[in-house]
Amino acid sequence: MENCPTAKSKKNSLCAFFRNTWLAVKSERQGNKVAPFQPVSYTDSVDPHPGPSGLAPTALQDQTDSQPGPSSVKPMNCNANPADPEPAEGLQDPADPLPGPSCPEPRSPKLTGAASKRRRLGDQNWLRTASSPGPSTLPFSEVFEVGEEIGEGGFGTVCEGISKFSREQVAIKFIPKCTTEDRCIAIPGCSKPLLAEVALNLLLNQPPISPYIVHMLDWFEEEDEYILILEYPQPCKDLQRFVVSNVLRMNESLARDLMYQAVLGAKHCFDRGVFHRDIKLNNFLINTTTNQVKMIDFGSGDLLKSGYFGEFTGACRPPEYYKILKYEAEPTTVWSLGVMMYRMMFRRQPFESLEDMNNGALMFNSRISRECQDLIGRCLTREPTERATIEEILQHEWFQQGPMSRVAQESGSVA
Repeated sequence: MENCPTAKSKKNSLCAFFRNTWLAVKSERQGNKVAPFQPVSYTDSVDPHPGPSGLAPTALQDQTDSQPGPSSVKPMNCNANPADPEPAEGLQDPADPLPGPSCPEPRSPKLTGAASKRRRLGDQNWLRTASSPGPSTLPFSEVFEVGEEIGEGGFGTVCEGISKFSREQVAIKFIPKCTTEDRCIAIPGCSKPLLAEVALNLLLNQPPISPYIVHMLDWFEEEDEYILILEYPQPCKDLQRFVVSNVLRMNESLARDLMYQAVLGAKHCFDRGVFHRDIKLNNFLINTTTNQVKMIDFGSGDLLKSGYFGEFTGACRPPEYYKILKYEAEPTTVWSLGVMMYRMMFRRQPFESLEDMNNGALMFNSRISRECQDLIGRCLTREPTERATIEEILQHEWFQQGPMSRVAQESGSVA
């Protein structure tokens, strides 16, 4: 009888059997996995009380309590299989993303592009160049607001504009495609020919950039037009209007400052392989606060080459064009600078007729210094081979006289 189990021991064995069976079934329901076997301590209490953390052990937690609420912390599964790790904390429910510090909030492509545009606008460390030629892939109407018209020419219309992101003022040039036939050129670094004015601006944007050029910030291609986004110095006016409205102010000292900057702008064009071909007072802007001068409008320009024949799209034709319909970039540019300088000093054209031009009959006022007269004369020499070069103009004694303004002093020689 001593080896026979008592009724009490039978009862305990039966309870232990059912308890083990129940725990195994419950564990399978919770994770739908086979949990590793662990010894279970049999106590009188089946459901232990939660600890200080408010979380009950997972193996003894009912399935309905194992799902964390919106503000609860997910409990650790102590019986999880190492081969099936818990999801990392950084993974979010795709229906309700809550990015942490290392997981930035996702943005739509449109907003991402707009943010990039906002960073680039007005930043001269970022300009369109041949390595990033464009056009912009953003919708123009979503990036800029168009204001009043401020200029019109043979190749397009210029309006005031403002960035919808940075609120920076810009100039916006609209060029109808119907006016740009055969006006595409190829430049190194670009896989296909581009609108000539765009291509020339890309070359001018190659670093180091010049403070004497109004640079193109970006451009767009629409179905029937090109749109160029340009710097817009404020406050400013073109040199023609400035000269007319400042008759009493205009003296040799001021003219020297303005012309020196204009010549540096022309030099930068040559250094970048660009021929402006329409240098005149109207194609320079002056900041009326700082007197800084910037060249604008490359719509008549071309790539620098050994010679040009036939059509001349600029306004200031040199005498050799009328004679043989042939001209070269530097002598033509120097001639245009001479005409511009003469008009700045005397507010009239240097020649009244083609005959006067061929005769080289220049009229000077005695109030103008000998050095100033000499430089104008060297720029307006009839024979192109006898005209001064850009470097000779910059080294001329007229530019060595008297103090320069701060703007001109800081200019130096732009590479």
